[in-house]
Amino acid sequence: MKFPAILLVLIVIAAGCVQQEIPVTEVSIPGHNEIYTFSNDLREVLPVAASGQEEIRQQFLGGQMNFVFDGSSAQDNAYFTIVMTNIMAKVPIYLAYEGVVLKFQSYYFMEDVWFDRSGNEIEKPDLSGTTLWLKGPSTGAEGTSVNIINNTIFVQGTSYKNLTLAGDKLTLVVMGIDSLPQP
Repeated sequence: MKFPAILLVLIVIAAGCVQQEIPVTEVSIPGHNEIYTFSNDLREVLPVAASGQEEIRQQFLGGQMNFVFDGSSAQDNAYFTIVMTNIMAKVPIYLAYEGVVLKFQSYYFMEDVWFDRSGNEIEKPDLSGTTLWLKGPSTGAEGTSVNIINNTIFVQGTSYKNLTLAGDKLTLVVMGIDSLPQP
């Protein structure tokens, strides 16, 4: 008995669909009544480069942070909005379970002019405390990573996808997660 060619193709396609892995996008942490949902499959997030992970975590445990970005690219601004929304949907809740209330001050700049979160022009703020600095594809990202230099945590991505991966990596770093549990 011969199979029609189209039937054989459908069987091959169906077999391929069955073998795809289900994305891992959720984390539960003992003692927390939350399930933290991420934008990306955590198997893609974990390999994102992150230097000084314990130092980054400690900076967040301090509870006070400046948030800074270059506002000159409308596209990157949209990316930053999504990345920060994802971070803020998880990190403050996680920290609250750890007994820390996180306070953010947001600033952005365009060329040499600085603005507060309301869009009011201000003098350049004192960024000597902990600062979370986002860099996107049009605003200085040189790779996809999370790094800390002095008290500044840089989250950067060379595309929308890469920026969301770096944002998710930052969240995992704050949560102290560096691997997935084995089933």
